[in-house]
Amino acid sequence: MMLWIKQLFKFGIIGLINTILTYLIYTLLWHITNPTIAMAIGYGITSVIGLTINKQWVFKSNNNLSKIAVKYYTTYLLTWLLSVTITYLISTQSTINEQIIPLIALIITIPTNFCLSKYWVFSNHQNKEEYE
Repeated sequence: MMLWIKQLFKFGIIGLINTILTYLIYTLLWHITNPTIAMAIGYGITSVIGLTINKQWVFKSNNNLSKIAVKYYTTYLLTWLLSVTITYLISTQSTINEQIIPLIALIITIPTNFCLSKYWVFSNHQNKEEYE
């Protein structure tokens, strides 16, 4: 259980750092490109950072990077689709303030992303510490 909590904490740190970096990259680039391109570049760069750090520091996976990358970006796509779906459903089926909707989506997508990352993307069955 302690390993799980440590990994969740580290995962959260990486997520927070990546969010800040994405915003910084966006603010540096949107003047010389446009908002869409700036966000795409920021998101692309920080997703690679997240993949690398989660593999090495958070989950300590020794699995093949190319296999992990496919699973990692599939997870990104799935949690993005989940976020968009949650946002759509809440915004069209309820009277919840639109400013709160992203927070509700995050409450659902962050744990989903963590569990998919831990048990599918970076799963390392050879890691004995995981089962102690």
